[in-house]
Amino acid sequence: MSLAAALSFYLNLNLLILIGVLGLLFVTAFIAKSRIRLSANEELHLHKMTALIVLTFSFAQPFFPSNEVFQPAAKVWSAQSIKSFSEEYKTSNRAGYLSLPTLNGSSTVKADSFALIWIALGIVIFFRGAFYLLRDLRRILTLRHRSFIVRKIGRVQVFVSDEAQVPFSFWLPGEANVVIPSTILARPLDMKMAVSHELQHHRSGDTRSVYLQWGLRLLCILNPAVYFWNKWIYEIQEFACDEALIGRKRFNSQAYARCLVEVAENAITGLIAKDRSRAPVCATGLAFSNRRNLLKRRIERMFLNSSEPSSRNYGKPVALAVGLSLTMLMGIAAYASKGLVRDRRVSLAQAKSMAARVHSESGGSVAGIPVVVNDLVLKQLNRFIGTPEGRDYMRSALNRMANHRTMISEAVEKYQVPAEILALPIVESGYQNLAQGEVSQTNKSAGIWQFIPQTARNYGLRVDAQKDERLDMALLTDAAMRYLQANNLRFKDWQLALMAYNMGENAVQKAMVDLDTRDAWTLIRNGREGDKDYLAKFMAAVLIMRNPDSVE
Repeated sequence: MSLAAALSFYLNLNLLILIGVLGLLFVTAFIAKSRIRLSANEELHLHKMTALIVLTFSFAQPFFPSNEVFQPAAKVWSAQSIKSFSEEYKTSNRAGYLSLPTLNGSSTVKADSFALIWIALGIVIFFRGAFYLLRDLRRILTLRHRSFIVRKIGRVQVFVSDEAQVPFSFWLPGEANVVIPSTILARPLDMKMAVSHELQHHRSGDTRSVYLQWGLRLLCILNPAVYFWNKWIYEIQEFACDEALIGRKRFNSQAYARCLVEVAENAITGLIAKDRSRAPVCATGLAFSNRRNLLKRRIERMFLNSSEPSSRNYGKPVALAVGLSLTMLMGIAAYASKGLVRDRRVSLAQAKSMAARVHSESGGSVAGIPVVVNDLVLKQLNRFIGTPEGRDYMRSALNRMANHRTMISEAVEKYQVPAEILALPIVESGYQNLAQGEVSQTNKSAGIWQFIPQTARNYGLRVDAQKDERLDMALLTDAAMRYLQANNLRFKDWQLALMAYNMGENAVQKAMVDLDTRDAWTLIRNGREGDKDYLAKFMAAVLIMRNPDSVE
């Protein structure tokens, strides 16, 4: 997975968690103001369904199609700028540079350095989480070892411990356990209520979901919504267990509340005797949280439920409405967030895909000019697509080309020149023309086709102090078509014709003789070219011209 994909996945996961929590808060507020009443178990199902939607869209997002819904917040570039491209770009597989938004605009760092720091932090967080998990497992397994089993209910083993201060339950692969303090043995009713409460945690899957909740807290350690949600789920799990036991009329609500208060009082001194550590992350308990407000709400809700049983008719419609709403909302968010971090670099596979699109649009063949993708072309693609200035240059050139496309296309058709020649002014001038008088007395190239004065005169254009017809686009385009066609007639190869357009016909002819080859790329790889990477830039321009979305 690339750095951009990993960052996009991580940001999307945190975003979906935030949306899920906000959605649940909205639903809870709406229900509180309406006549709808949901049981705690139905609320717990809403949270589980939301967690499932969050995880589904988080893992599905990498397979969503790319989009440009909005400008990405972070981008991975081939180089920091087009000026430093030659020094910084090595291959398309190198990590590149990551630009991140800041208060002052953006800041660019080496992507491999950023990835290294991110991985190091991930390893630290993983080992920290593993440490706490293993430490807590060791605590409760040691406690279980010192306990004695008093009963086995199905696959659940019930232990009695002299060290435990509060009842709790925990799950490990292949086994489910309940630990009861020995102080409760003298109170059979309390013992029965405590065991029933912990068995309900196993039946509801709470003892297994704590591992998922712990994993999300570790993974999204900087996201406050995760901590809030984790605490919220814990409270609803307790409400649901209380409700299940009282709702079934198995226990008197007053006796159950008294037992709850007594257990909470014991929890003040610690969950385990002589051990005032926090509650184990891998277990659930009757009163792991002895916060006064929670205890009060549990008791109030217990009595409310016993006097006003919740309707069972609202659970499914509410779950359906919430599920559909969150699915649509998170689906849109996951799709949009795919563009939060974009990798602007071009891989060889992407370049070949762009070339395949060119061939497909031309009916399987490009008359005269074969579109080549090799390491040299890939490098130029990364110069134009993989740098901020390169993309700006290409977008501007394509916009200017659109203003002259009709005129040039007519000339292309008149002289039977391949339509890909429209990409040549992108390389030569970016389709920028000058005003009359700016270059007439110099020997510099001019016009969108960048003719030098002598070449222009060779093709019948007037270049003097009074007039420079190279700046007349129609006249210069007509001359350029004749010049290119003449080169092609001489070399019988459009790639060689393009090289001759840049470095001169005689120079190309001499290079061919010296190296005994007609292969343009062999000439280039042996240093026989005019402007550096001229033909590779032309091929890159053709690919971008035919795939304009690559620089949008």
